[in-house]
Amino acid sequence: MKIYVFELVFVLSYFVELAQWDTNGSFALASNDLTNDHRQIAVSPRRGRPYKDVCSTGLDLLPRPHSVTITEFGAIGDGVTLNTKAFQNAIFYLRSFADKGGAQLYVPAGRWLTGSFNLTSHLTLFLDKDAIILGSEDPIQWPVVDPLPSYGRGRELPGGRHISLIHGEHLTDVIITGDNGTIDGQGAVWWNKYLNRTLDYTRGHLVELINSKDVVISNVTFLNSPFWNIHPVYCSN
Repeated sequence: MKIYVFELVFVLSYFVELAQWDTNGSFALASNDLTNDHRQIAVSPRRGRPYKDVCSTGLDLLPRPHSVTITEFGAIGDGVTLNTKAFQNAIFYLRSFADKGGAQLYVPAGRWLTGSFNLTSHLTLFLDKDAIILGSEDPIQWPVVDPLPSYGRGRELPGGRHISLIHGEHLTDVIITGDNGTIDGQGAVWWNKYLNRTLDYTRGHLVELINSKDVVISNVTFLNSPFWNIHPVYCSN
C-alpha cells in the first residue's frame, strides 16, 4: 500500500495529508501536483541546488552549516554490515552543532542495515535517492522502552514496547528528507510474529517523535514497517 503525501505538518499530533493508494506495501512522502501558491524553494543540503515542489511549512529548509556523511563513522552500505553504532556515533557527534546552526547527516547510495537510533535537535537526516536505511530483523536491535503515558501499556501487549527504528524525544527543528531515498523496516519478521501470536512486546514503528516541535518529513519512501510508519505523538508544528 503506497501513500503519496503532499504535505505533512504536525500540529498537536495531527497531520494533514493528500493521499493516493497503491498496492505494493510502501508509504511514500512526495510533493507533486501542488500549485505554485503552496510551494517554496528550498536548497538541497548536499548538492546546493534548489528542491522543486517542496511544500511550504513555515520552517527553514536551507542547508545546515555543518554536514557529515555516515561513512565517516565507519558505516558500510552492503546490506549486511550492522551500522547501528555508526548512526548513533554520528548523531552524538552532531549534537555539538546544535547551537551553531545545526547539522546534517548525509546517507549516500547503499543499503545501510541498522538497529534503532535516536535523532537530536537541529538535525537534518538526508537520504540520497539510492540510499536505503534497512531496519535490522533482530528484535534485540529494537530495545524495549516504556509505554506511552497515554496508553499506560504496550499497544498490543501489556508492559513495554519496542522502540522505533528512528526515534526522538523532546526535540526541536528536525528534518527527515532527501532525494526520495527509502527507509525499509524489513517488517515481515514482525508481522509473522504478530500473526502467529508470538510477540513478546508491542512492535516498533519506523519513525516516532515524542514531545517534539518544528518537524518536517518529506521526499522519503517508507517501506515494510513492523507496525506504523510515522508516529508523531504530543508534537506540534
